[in-house]
Amino acid sequence: MNLLKTINLGLAFLLELALFASLATWGFQQGRTTLTKYLFAIGLTLLGITLWGVFAAPRSAYRLPFAGRLVFEIAFFLIGAWLLYLTGRHTAGLLFAGLALVSVLIAFLYKQ
Repeated sequence: MNLLKTINLGLAFLLELALFASLATWGFQQGRTTLTKYLFAIGLTLLGITLWGVFAAPRSAYRLPFAGRLVFEIAFFLIGAWLLYLTGRHTAGLLFAGLALVSVLIAFLYKQ
């Protein structure tokens, strides 16, 4: 059981990184000029990191309660998967959504 929890913590961290990458990728595609592409990519990534840091990070003073945090994570991960899908990375988006749902389910079962 401890091994599954440890693996899930690692998976959750990788999913967070992939979430931020999906925000950057989608944001980059929204810009019309080189400057706006980078501004959108960096801005959305910073927004995502800030929201995650405030509401989901373990040491945050404003961390959501367990149930609220799981809903927040599911919603945020599914947004990331949807954005990947919108950028034309259909398989990656679907895989990301599936892994995120499994990770959040395991977190729920083991109260991580």
